[in-house]
Amino acid sequence: MVSAHRAGVVNAAPPTKKVVVVGGGVGGLVTAGLLKKGGLEPVRVLEKNLGVGGRLQSVTIEGLRFDTGPSLLLFPDTYHQTFAALGVEGIDLHQIKPAAYRIFFGGNERDKGDSLDLLWDAEDMAAQFERREKGAGDRYRAFLKSARASLELGMPNFIERDLSKIDARSLVDLIPQAALVNPLELLAPFDLVLRRYFKSDKLRMAFTFQTLYVGLTPYSAPGVFSLLAATELTDGVWYPEGGFGRVRDGIAEAVRSLGVVVETGVRVDGIVVESGRVVGVRTSAGVVEADVVVCNRDLADAYPLIEGDPRAVEYAQEKDAALSSLSYSNGVISFLWGVDSNVCGKLLHHNVFINSAAPKKAWKPARTPEELCAYPNFYVHCPSKTDPSASPEGLESVMVLLPVANLQGDVDRNMEDLVAAGRQLVIDFLAEALGEDDFGQHIKSETTIDPVEWRRRYGLKHGAAFGLSHGLDQLSIFRPSAEDPSIDGLFFAGASTRPGNGVPLVMIGARLVAERILELFG
Repeated sequence: MVSAHRAGVVNAAPPTKKVVVVGGGVGGLVTAGLLKKGGLEPVRVLEKNLGVGGRLQSVTIEGLRFDTGPSLLLFPDTYHQTFAALGVEGIDLHQIKPAAYRIFFGGNERDKGDSLDLLWDAEDMAAQFERREKGAGDRYRAFLKSARASLELGMPNFIERDLSKIDARSLVDLIPQAALVNPLELLAPFDLVLRRYFKSDKLRMAFTFQTLYVGLTPYSAPGVFSLLAATELTDGVWYPEGGFGRVRDGIAEAVRSLGVVVETGVRVDGIVVESGRVVGVRTSAGVVEADVVVCNRDLADAYPLIEGDPRAVEYAQEKDAALSSLSYSNGVISFLWGVDSNVCGKLLHHNVFINSAAPKKAWKPARTPEELCAYPNFYVHCPSKTDPSASPEGLESVMVLLPVANLQGDVDRNMEDLVAAGRQLVIDFLAEALGEDDFGQHIKSETTIDPVEWRRRYGLKHGAAFGLSHGLDQLSIFRPSAEDPSIDGLFFAGASTRPGNGVPLVMIGARLVAERILELFG
């Protein structure tokens, strides 16, 4: 056959490639927009919920706005780059100043009322550390330099690039930059790495609670996650004006303006495979034809959708069994509270409460009320400290994120008792730290989201809030690929594939998978 180009047909339209994206989370939406902008046609997003965004949500309850999923914004350049790639200006971001976080300590009488601020100014931060531990100011500067080196090595070389294309030459080119980083500080447990810098448990805790974002603990996370501290303390922690719903809506509007068809309330019940390649997806209305399927459903729970080709179904069952044996991140219980503002004076926009008397016990995720620590570790988001539009006058929007065990091995767990016990322990810790003995009486409205509800809303395997965990054996090249190796035309986007969890990494993953699809089909 002679191609149109060789036959001299200059203006012939390229062949169409039907694309269906299963799920309208951040990864699915961004991938769809980039594929449409890259020339594939038509591109269709099918979302089972009535709204898009996946876990990236803002909700308003009784005049209070809560960011129920992501609540702090790191790597702002990635957001700007993503919006630019979709052809729009993006949204206004504000840096959280002067402190990225306030850490409240508890667990014994000595630590009652003690707190530490993570300050944006490096010299102020070093001085604060020096007051707590002689020599810690200089060691903080050394740690920050090392963490920044890890960030500058990791982001462009292992997060922002297609790892399937790394070859020997690429690795050789990395040697000069990699020489600036101590390999033990990348691979050893994070808490152990920090012991080289700080004697004080509390100073180490200032940099390890961020492992919550990737579903790990300071004792299980590798030291490479110092890059989170590096970006927070050098690039800053940010907040989108009007809440994270503005990020969701901005992406959705950009994608629709490109001509992507986004349908909500449409559940995909199967990905149809024939002769080893995808041919469409099955919904209640029938089969929607597709040459390319991008599954934005949690990768860990995606393979049960495969149907049609018997060999593909057998392969999918094997993949599902393999994924089921992997390690998953924590579950979380979210408490969305409207609280009298007069008792929230000590809270900043971002707050972390840490048991400094028994940190290892507090980090162990609880399955039952009996397993909860008396002073549990948790995070508190109070956006009205930065953005008054988050709450009406006299109230504060307070979201508490309490890590608990996911549902793995216990799918029918009754969460009611765990939620009630966790709620009371959180209130007790808040009351002590804030000096308000009757803190619970100041909660004027309340909504709770537990792991069972997280699983129901967003199809998260085991209700694991952050998808697959990010231990060394599930990090970088060891994390599931965004391109299925055996079924042609099947790709994945989202937190459980490369490069990993968090809005910026999901955006980067969407760009990488879109580039790969356009390379193959564009």
